[in-house]
Amino acid sequence: MPATQRILFAIRGLECASCAIDVGRALRRIPGIAEININYMINKGYVEFDPERISWDAVSKALTDRGYMVVKTR
Repeated sequence: MPATQRILFAIRGLECASCAIDVGRALRRIPGIAEININYMINKGYVEFDPERISWDAVSKALTDRGYMVVKTR
């Protein structure tokens, strides 16, 4: 199994738990995503993915296309 990459990020625009669930569902549909955790209470999350199948830029674009502002924190 290839090594995954984990990116922590801040996300703006989450209003409730349903928004966090929506984000998680959207990201789970993307091939190469291994794990997602979104916390609307602190407006942060992480995504773990296979960098050979998808890039952080593609993950970030998927979130901004849904109307959220995303900032990579590490």
